[in-house]
Amino acid sequence: MRYQIGGFSNVLSATGKNNFFPFPTPQIGKVYGIVTTENTPTKKQFEKVGGFDAIGTIFYLDYEQSKNVTGSFTDDFFDTCTPAKPLYPQTQYYPVLYELVTIQNLPSPATQISPSSIETYYQVLNLWNNTQQNSQPSSDNDFLGTTFFEDPNTRPLISYQGDNIISGRQGSALRFSTTTRLKLNPNEWSSIGKETDPITILTNGLAYDPNKSYYVEQINKDASSIYLTSTQKIPLQTDKNGILNNITNPLNASDYFGAQVILNSDRVTINSKKDEVMIFAKTNVEINTKNIINLNADERVHLNANAVFLGPYKTIAPQPVLLGYETSRVFEHLQETLTRLAFYLSSVVGSAEGAPMLGLNSAGDALLNDMKKMCDLLENITSKRVFTV
Repeated sequence: MRYQIGGFSNVLSATGKNNFFPFPTPQIGKVYGIVTTENTPTKKQFEKVGGFDAIGTIFYLDYEQSKNVTGSFTDDFFDTCTPAKPLYPQTQYYPVLYELVTIQNLPSPATQISPSSIETYYQVLNLWNNTQQNSQPSSDNDFLGTTFFEDPNTRPLISYQGDNIISGRQGSALRFSTTTRLKLNPNEWSSIGKETDPITILTNGLAYDPNKSYYVEQINKDASSIYLTSTQKIPLQTDKNGILNNITNPLNASDYFGAQVILNSDRVTINSKKDEVMIFAKTNVEINTKNIINLNADERVHLNANAVFLGPYKTIAPQPVLLGYETSRVFEHLQETLTRLAFYLSSVVGSAEGAPMLGLNSAGDALLNDMKKMCDLLENITSKRVFTV
């Protein structure tokens, strides 16, 4: 869609120049309590506003009345406050103590029955433009909550043009971004690709630098992260560098560019509560470790392929492993044959010179026949699928 030149002037001329009325100044409140559990801010106040159906409800004083008021965690004080519900249901971003909120009186659940029924709603005011807290306490002795404590090392994430960032208060963030090439404030995901190539980064435990006033995600320093890329190359450092596998020769993690999902943390656990864990790959599946690979199963472990190789790959031809049952049959047959020969030998008696020794002759014939059978059996004792070096 193209906008016509002069389109806005037509709109302005049609609406007139002085038809706008000043918007009313919104009511501002200061937060002194938040319902988050059945005991916050108190058991009585929790039940008073609706119990668990009222999670996120605040208790506030009008901003003008709240100046220099520290408040107290007593029912007598909270009875002087006004409750208000969060304006938006799709996010649970509740204020900490002494943050400022804008107040709106809007329809309540009973409006259809009683048109004059209203409900009080709030939105947190971005007083300091700080993702961690935007409080305005009355004194230095006021604390921001019973479980929330401010971390002085927390830094805001840099936002590149067009970014959408959802930040937690203390070191977690979800960034919807694109390839962004900048000489100042560079990032780790924009070495290649177009400016419109999307990337999504979920990070928990951002490795803040106390010497900098901002932060950009760093996959090798942050505690845990998930990267969803489209064309980007991510400088992930792994425990194994160089040639990962001289047969399949996959690219190192830091060299790959394209659509990929990267999970990075001190430990990664995948658990299926009811059904299978399934991994599929168009080409190869690579598993690398500097220590031990364990495969544990209560019943069986299956390795199914046209060829299974045990040991490192070498240029010499790998040798097939022996089949247990077939090898056992060969040795059993050999044992029986040697036992039979020993039996004949143990009963041999002397005879006239040149006369045949019929017992030995018979044992020799039997041994020759058995050796021929064992030669036939030896052809079948090696595996056609499992090889070692």
